[in-house]
Formats: sequence, structure tokens, C-alpha cells
Amino acid sequence: MRSKSNSIFTILMKLLTSAIVFVLLICACSPFIHPKQFWFIGFMSLLFPYLFFVVLVLFFYWLFRWSSFLLVPLFSLLLSVYTFHFNFSFHTSAGFNTTKSSGALRLMSWNVRHFIPFNENNFRPASKAQIKKVFKEIELYQPDVICFQEFISLPDEKKSNPFTVLKDQYGYAHHQFDGSDIFHSNQYSGTAIFSKYPILKGGIIPFPHSNADNTEATVYADIIKDGDTIRVYSIHLQSFGFGSREYKTLGRVKNPIDENVDESKHLIKKMKNTFDVHGAQADFLTQILDESPYPYLLAGDLNDVPGSYAYMSVRGEHKDAFLEKGSYLGSTFTSSFSFLLKTIPTLRIDYVFHPADFTTIQYKRGGVGISDHFFLLADIALP
Repeated sequence: MRSKSNSIFTILMKLLTSAIVFVLLICACSPFIHPKQFWFIGFMSLLFPYLFFVVLVLFFYWLFRWSSFLLVPLFSLLLSVYTFHFNFSFHTSAGFNTTKSSGALRLMSWNVRHFIPFNENNFRPASKAQIKKVFKEIELYQPDVICFQEFISLPDEKKSNPFTVLKDQYGYAHHQFDGSDIFHSNQYSGTAIFSKYPILKGGIIPFPHSNADNTEATVYADIIKDGDTIRVYSIHLQSFGFGSREYKTLGRVKNPIDENVDESKHLIKKMKNTFDVHGAQADFLTQILDESPYPYLLAGDLNDVPGSYAYMSVRGEHKDAFLEKGSYLGSTFTSSFSFLLKTIPTLRIDYVFHPADFTTIQYKRGGVGISDHFFLLADIALP
């Protein structure tokens, strides 16, 4: 009887392993499948790191049982390792030297969330105390170039306008900005590039596929450094636009008894539509990037994880500074409104990309508790 029970258990474990392996392989294909072709593929990229580790556990399970069935999870892991390496950096954590190497360019990228405090429930942009926290980090690390997303310009504040402060107090004499007036309040929100180096030319690239409330145009600036011209892009793909309704639905993960099917459908539909837009925006950006007359650095908020179609398309042949010098999973987004989003360790949605012949000297993720995004800091050496 015991032998029969063991046999049934083994069969069930083989079926379970096969099912999980099948889903993992679909997830591993996420970078190569446009969300418009298969609506669920955006969700698969979110699941991938977790399924990879589950299959790894299953591999060891079959290994310890001395079963040839271990080949099933083993082959799936080998087939998935290409996608996995976008999610995980095998470098150990190292301290960041605030003294920049001679000749390197120090680039910061930061979605500052309209300078709203991290725990703030109401949309009250540009808290003066919050602006000071952001500028304190800038003062500490002294980046040469800063790529902002959800940056706010406050013309009515005059000398206190973040633009003016960055220019007059911190030495960022050159900038490129595109912003729209929010709430007709003379507060302009958008993407920005600030540079201590001269800007030869700058420009604005609006997305043709977007929801105007949840996306920002890409801006670029051609930076002159040591006689070389480098193009810098600051990008922000469409946000998911989560509000109190969506955060409430996500919160039910902690208390699934209260789960509402209609609300879950609403959340899934909203995410699906955003993944579709990400695919279209990534295609558009790829064409724009291919036309750059100079080597380019690209930094910003993709609102999508590594191994997604958007990540693979926008990154192209460039290197990911996190994978070069970062550590482990490197999540860049958190939330004070959602238990799930606060605890997920795989939400790396902000990036710094550079050409393959450039070198990442050091990399840092910082600014915890200031914005809902961490800032990224990379020292990059030109060839």
C-alpha cells in the first residue's frame, strides 16, 4: 500500500514539475514576444524570476531522489538562463566611492515622483522639505548629468524653483526639459536632463502611443565632454496609473478572503493595456535610438522589469550598468500604499544603459524612503 502511495505521489510530482517547467519556458520567451501578440506575456515577465527559483528547487528535489526526471527541470533551467541573467547580478555589494575616477562621467537617474514625500497619500506636488532631501543626495554625489522623470518646474517659486536651484546652487547650467502644466497650477511636470557639461543640442520626442495622463515625452541632450559628443536620453514609459482603487485590490493579496472578482478583472485589464502601450512605445523608441548620430546613454523609468519585451527592445545591444556593477536583484521601485509592491524584491524598472565599448566603473542604488523610486548612480568611462 505504501509503495502504491509513493508511486501516486511520484506521478503527481512529475505532473507538477512538468506544468511549472512549461510555464517557466513561456516566461523565458517574454523578451521576444510583443505584448500585442499575446496579452498575458507582460504578466509572464513578472513571474519569471520566481518560477526560475521554483524549478531550481524541483531540480534538486529530483537530484536527491536519484531520478532521471531531473533532466526535465535541468534543461528548462539551461534554456531559461539567458533571460535569467537580465534579472540577477552576481557581483557582491561594494561601497560607492564618492570621489569620481578621472575622466569618468557620473550619471544619475531618478524618478522623483513630483517631489511628493514617500508616505504622502494626497497628490500635493513639490514639497519643499522633499526637494531638499533630493538635493541633499545630489550634493553628496555630485553627478555630472542627471536624468529626471516626474520632475517639477515651479516658475512662481522664482529663486526656490528647482530649476533655479539646480542652476545657481549646484552648477547645472545646461538643461533640457519637457513638461505639461498639471491642474492648471503653473507647475510643470515631465522629464528633464541637467548637465554640468555644455549641451550642443537638445530635443523632445513625444510618444505617439500613450495615455496623456500616465506618460511623459522622452528628452535628449547632446553633451560635450572632453571634446567628444555623447547623446543622453531621459525616458519614462507609460505608468500603470495605479490609484487608491488598484492599491486596494493589490492589498487583498494580504487578505484574499475579501477579494472581489470584478476589481481583480479591472486591475488585470489596466495592466494588460499598459503592457500593450509599453510594446508600442518600445518599438517607437528603438527606431529613434537607431537614428542617433552619436553614441548614447539612456536612463530612466521603463515601468517594466528585466526580461520584458520593453526592456529587451530599448536596451538593444547596450550594456545594463546594474548587471555590470550592481548586486543581486536590485529592485528600484517600492510603494507605501501596497504591502505587495513594498515586499516584492524583483521590481527593477529603472535603468542606465550605455554602449558596449563604454565601461561601468561603479554603480549605486540609493535614496531609500525619499521617492517611490530609488535613484541610480553610475560612473561610466568612455573608450
